[in-house]
Amino acid sequence: MYLNTWMDWSDVDISKYARENSTYSAYYFYWRDELFGRVMRLFEEQTDPIPPREIEIRLMMQGHVAIAPYKGELTAFWGLPNGISKYRDDLPFYSVHCPVYSDNLKIGRDCEMIRNNILMNPLYDLIHHYAMLLAHTEVTYITTAVNARSSDGVPVAKTEKQKLSIKNFFGKRFNGQYDVVEDIGMFDVNFAGAHMSTVQNLEGVWNARKRILADFMSDIGIKSALEKRSNTVSDEANADTPALLINLDDMLNERKEGFERVNRHYGTNWTVKLNKNIDYENMFVKEGAEDVQDNRSV
Repeated sequence: MYLNTWMDWSDVDISKYARENSTYSAYYFYWRDELFGRVMRLFEEQTDPIPPREIEIRLMMQGHVAIAPYKGELTAFWGLPNGISKYRDDLPFYSVHCPVYSDNLKIGRDCEMIRNNILMNPLYDLIHHYAMLLAHTEVTYITTAVNARSSDGVPVAKTEKQKLSIKNFFGKRFNGQYDVVEDIGMFDVNFAGAHMSTVQNLEGVWNARKRILADFMSDIGIKSALEKRSNTVSDEANADTPALLINLDDMLNERKEGFERVNRHYGTNWTVKLNKNIDYENMFVKEGAEDVQDNRSV
């Protein structure tokens, strides 16, 4: 009821809205934002006075973040490491910027830098990759569901009038409405290709969607419910756990080390641990095995 009222206020044509949001671009933006939201909840952090999301956004988007005081208050800055040292990835300065301030600060003296992982890689590229895969899969699923209502191929229009009639007919079909052909010229329309309803299998496309999403979580280091419910034998599932932990451990350790530097430098009491819902000891490590120390705070 609330959403209907909101759409009425916004003057939204639900049929047009549904069609426009069943495109690759719409699904890409949806999955990009959805996956980004998921990785933003991997860790539980205490980073007063900086909101944890400000630190995580910069780590996930650019692979690193600088922490420095601005007008007496610690601030998380966008920017880039720079300068010259004997190592290409261990530079002495950090060029910080925000809408109201910019400077080039000495790391360890004027600021502290935190890495997202040991190589300072952001997660945005991974999010982009899987958002593309999921967007294509969503579009394929919608198209397959609509095409299942057909028993013909792709119509080929010869005239502008046929083109408009076909578009109207398929628009009604997309919306699940009955329609009739009013243009006698439509009887001369040719259909190319195989029957659209036989090209894809709905269940197969949906399983691909679930598999892609599970693979995204695995690439981060989280075993999904899909994998836990699979027929994989217990020993195989447990043996796979250390491999899953590598990416999460890398990100967690870099945050711990970075937070420790901030604490020593600025007298703060920052802490970080995995989200309590990511419980490897109980869910993935077989009973009696050595404890996995994922949730230790700084």
